[in-house]
Amino acid sequence: MQKERDYSFHILLRGIILIGFFLLTFKLALTGDIEYYIAPKMIPFSYFAIGVLLILAVIQIWRSGSKNKMDLFCNCGFDHNNSSFLQSGFIYSLFFLPILIGFWFPDTIMDSSIVANRGINYGLNSSLQQTEFGGDSSALSDNSDISYFDEGSTVYNNRLELKNELLNNPKIIVKDEFYLDTLDIFVNDLNSFIGKEIEIMGFVYKEPDLKPDQFVISRVAIACCVADSSVFGTIATTDISHPVVMDEWIKATGILAKTNVDGQYLPNLQINKIERIEQPEDPYVYIPY
Repeated sequence: MQKERDYSFHILLRGIILIGFFLLTFKLALTGDIEYYIAPKMIPFSYFAIGVLLILAVIQIWRSGSKNKMDLFCNCGFDHNNSSFLQSGFIYSLFFLPILIGFWFPDTIMDSSIVANRGINYGLNSSLQQTEFGGDSSALSDNSDISYFDEGSTVYNNRLELKNELLNNPKIIVKDEFYLDTLDIFVNDLNSFIGKEIEIMGFVYKEPDLKPDQFVISRVAIACCVADSSVFGTIATTDISHPVVMDEWIKATGILAKTNVDGQYLPNLQINKIERIEQPEDPYVYIPY
């Protein structure tokens, strides 16, 4: 009888854990803060997860009160109740802790604090190629036809169309939906865009390796969720009349030039106008996979 009560208690705890994850996910979806953690294309899956968590939680709690002992055992041939109190407490704490943290701490967006651990990228194509070639920057080229997309692919053709559109515009406004592709085009065909007027927005990151009058206009990019997030940006140069502060959001306008960073020429926005702005409702950009 004692063993049945122990099994019943464990099943109840598992049901409570599932309820906790259900409530946490439901809270994030209800407030819209779930967009701080996953890409918009993944949100429908979160709704599915909310439903599944609720169903599984109800089933577990229902099982815990069953008078039929067969409902309390999984019949897998293993004694799940053979752990000590400390072992069980430690295991359950691994599940309760993220739930408590999720409710206790406020939801915030990622900022320059993640750059220290993950570094900063100046172009999507460059980042992927450095990964593919083990960080060998010699694989990069100013040749605009080099891309990680197959030449016959729709995405590749769309990038060529975007490049032609950018070249034909007297002023290039870097839009969120084409942010990463635009930065990548600048990096891979930099000479074609030198002298162009550029308008771009992002948060300020003070890269230690840059000159005192330089900083990076940055955005956090995610593919599916924050676990795969990266920081992308454009080097900018400003004078004392345009002071900037780490992590503040700005909209900058200037002329595109180039600068040498560790032997590689990168885009460098020579700023002539800075406007402080509020953080956008959706501060992230999304990797086009």
